[in-house]
Amino acid sequence: MPKIKSSFVKNILVGLALTSTAATANAQFLVMGGNPAGSLFYTQAQALATTISNHTGYRIDVLPQSGSVFFPMFQTQEADIGIASPVEAKLAYDAEGPFDGANGGDGYSMRTLMLGSVNRLSLVTREDDDINSIEELRDRRVVANYGAFAGSTKTALAALASAGLTEDDVDVVPVSSYPEGVRAVIEGRADAAVGSVSSGILQELDAAHGARLLPIHTDKAAVKRLQEVGPAFVPLEVDAGPVGIAERTPVLSYQTTLYTRPDLDEQVIQNIMEALWNNADELPAITRTLSTWQPDNYANTDVVIPFHPAAIEFYKEKGVWTDELQARQDELLNH
Repeated sequence: MPKIKSSFVKNILVGLALTSTAATANAQFLVMGGNPAGSLFYTQAQALATTISNHTGYRIDVLPQSGSVFFPMFQTQEADIGIASPVEAKLAYDAEGPFDGANGGDGYSMRTLMLGSVNRLSLVTREDDDINSIEELRDRRVVANYGAFAGSTKTALAALASAGLTEDDVDVVPVSSYPEGVRAVIEGRADAAVGSVSSGILQELDAAHGARLLPIHTDKAAVKRLQEVGPAFVPLEVDAGPVGIAERTPVLSYQTTLYTRPDLDEQVIQNIMEALWNNADELPAITRTLSTWQPDNYANTDVVIPFHPAAIEFYKEKGVWTDELQARQDELLNH
């Protein structure tokens, strides 16, 4: 993985710092990892940052980069928190796949604060191309290499795997980000790419050509194949209504997760969690995609990276930390 220099963050954020008002000059400054503009994660990161800032006084700037950029920045304290898919985070934590050899082979150190909204994804095509199944993508142009965006690459490969296909069965189109993948479909440079339900770029595709999210296969063998690609993926049925979903459709899903660097001040973590616990009802008003970012899902056994000790203490105070959660925490720590 490329090294992330301190000047990288400074160059991105210096303009924001120079325009700080006197009222925020003394506020604690935090950097939150998100994804590029146009992605679902970017919209969600902005909403979470706004809510946290409103109820803590912290100034939070969203870094429009994927986990492949901000996970290394956890190590250098250049980033403090960030949302990512558990698929990508687990690879980075274990130094596997595209993160092979990361941090000297030890992987990037991080901890879970909370599990949030369910993200729903599949391969998306132009409706006017009349492609109705993943099997029909054989020998077609499919965006299945997202470079540093490992989570999107895994999503594409898992969707293909559900239908018994691999990257060798398609003409792989490489891109550098999730929005660029859908844009390649819009512009006719690809026949299919990963599409995230309710993302802004998916609506652009729908306006231009119509969007169709392809159904994944959900039989036992198919689920085994797709989870061999990404263990965090869970099949989920989506009712007709969202862009790209004309009828009830099975797609891939996972819970978007809020991660932190392990050495972030515990009081800061407590304040962040209190703000989101007490004010979760504000999130859907900012973006309806966070309607399922609810306290009763923050701590559950689907977690793939250990919880931060300060998060565990928070959940104990709220009375939601269970023996099952402790067993899962012990399993992850001893892995």
